[in-house]
Amino acid sequence: DFMLVLQKVVAAGSHVRKAEVVAEFDRQYMLQRLDDYRASVTQAEASLTKLKADLEITRKSHDQSVAKAKGTLDKARLDMKTLPVLSDMDVARTKLALEEAEARYKEVVDENRLVEISLASQIRNSEIDVQETKIELRRAEANAGRMLVKAPFDGIAVMQTIFRGGDLGQVKQGDQLWPGMMFMTVVDPRSMVINATVNQSDVERLRIGA
Repeated sequence: DFMLVLQKVVAAGSHVRKAEVVAEFDRQYMLQRLDDYRASVTQAEASLTKLKADLEITRKSHDQSVAKAKGTLDKARLDMKTLPVLSDMDVARTKLALEEAEARYKEVVDENRLVEISLASQIRNSEIDVQETKIELRRAEANAGRMLVKAPFDGIAVMQTIFRGGDLGQVKQGDQLWPGMMFMTVVDPRSMVINATVNQSDVERLRIGA
């Protein structure tokens, strides 16, 4: 539904080399999108790096909570060895402290397991975002590359003719072309096929290989 502006093109009849750029369509919009996607990839990678750093801090904080709860539990268990010399009131307090320490330790360990699952999920989601952004970048690079036409082999550039303002002329720089429209042929002069019109009276004189 749109036309492409031929921004650059080699001169008709010029010799071109394989992989040489022989034509370039206006790709300013494509290049702008390419810059946007490159910036998006950089931003996504930076976000992933920051997220990993933040989550590592969170992980260490929870690890410290587990270690602290474990220390409290170990102390409560050691205190239980002193029950024979404690009063009934202190015995009750010591047993209660052990129950609380065990409950707290179990709670923190369970929380830590859930935290690990949550951290892994967040990192994975961020990695997927980076992958998707890189895919879009590669797609944009491919689209921008398609706006450059390269010679498939060494040869001579032969321009096609089009109507321009009612007149027939060779395709040139600045022309607007429809997508898929043939505008140039690269021919190999070492092996050519000639299309010719022959008078009926001369047909009998034609032979294969002549």
